[in-house]
Amino acid sequence: MRIKLMLKTAMLKTAMTTASLAILACIASVPAHASTVDFTYNLVGGLTGPPVFIGTGLMLDGLATGSFLSSNPGYNSVWNPASLHTHDTLDFATGQSSGIFSCNFADGDTLTGLFFEDDSAVLATNTGPFTEKLTITGGIGAFAGATGFAIGGGVIGATGYTAIGGGTVSGPSVVPEPASVGLFCEGLLAMVAGRKLYKRQS
Repeated sequence: MRIKLMLKTAMLKTAMTTASLAILACIASVPAHASTVDFTYNLVGGLTGPPVFIGTGLMLDGLATGSFLSSNPGYNSVWNPASLHTHDTLDFATGQSSGIFSCNFADGDTLTGLFFEDDSAVLATNTGPFTEKLTITGGIGAFAGATGFAIGGGVIGATGYTAIGGGTVSGPSVVPEPASVGLFCEGLLAMVAGRKLYKRQS
């Protein structure tokens, strides 16, 4: 009986050690797997006030609302609805517009960066198609220190515009993917269960 108990104790200690090593390996692997997220966006918006003439162009402030979606339902539930604020200057000579943007998510996290838009097809009638690029240079919350980009386009109408696109965001604070979190939790539960069983046997 004593020999059996010693064997059980040894097996439990081995299981606990294995679980601990699995957890440490999981923690070490999370940043490599979790630092990049792909997303798409779908927005509807317009100007927040009258354009301001400045030199050979216009200073514009825009606001669009809609959704930013990834392959992770957990992200989608805390991101949306989202809003995109733009502050840019349109050059009449080239039809190019550049400035800055901030994207505010439902959970309070924010992406910030540089904004570029090609409005050359819009100049003649103030309506028509456009293309845009967002260069992510930072953020707040889970997006602190983030980098990335998004490319899209849309149509400007008489009362506003629509835009769709997609991109990638990376950063040290981007939250882990569910698979990595699940593995961590499974390892942690195994270790805790092993400790409880060991205490009962001893």
